[in-house]
Amino acid sequence: MVLAGLLDASIFLDLHRLPELFCGFPRRSGESPTLYPVACAPQAWASGAVFLLFEACLGLSIFAPERKLVFSKPLLPPFLPQVTIRDLKVGGARVDLLLTRHDEGDVGVNVLRRDGEIEIVLLK
Repeated sequence: MVLAGLLDASIFLDLHRLPELFCGFPRRSGESPTLYPVACAPQAWASGAVFLLFEACLGLSIFAPERKLVFSKPLLPPFLPQVTIRDLKVGGARVDLLLTRHDEGDVGVNVLRRDGEIEIVLLK
């Protein structure tokens, strides 16, 4: 819900830049969030939060020295059926991945491109 809310809010913001905070009013369908007038926008930690939430949804752990990616019980929210990750660098290797949510909620990981040695582990 938090990830969906942040992505929804970014639709209304200039260059999709998230501010450091929003006011705590109830959401109004089709309207932008009420911005706090002195909030910094963009704010690095607000923008980074989306990626950290996404990393948590995917159960993604990166072990660079071992050149290893682990997806532990990955989930994609209902509004996001597919995600492509391009040119992910892990150690000296690079990889492109396609993550797809299936009807039963299961997420599959397909390797589209692999340059160098990298291990990809999917734990269900």
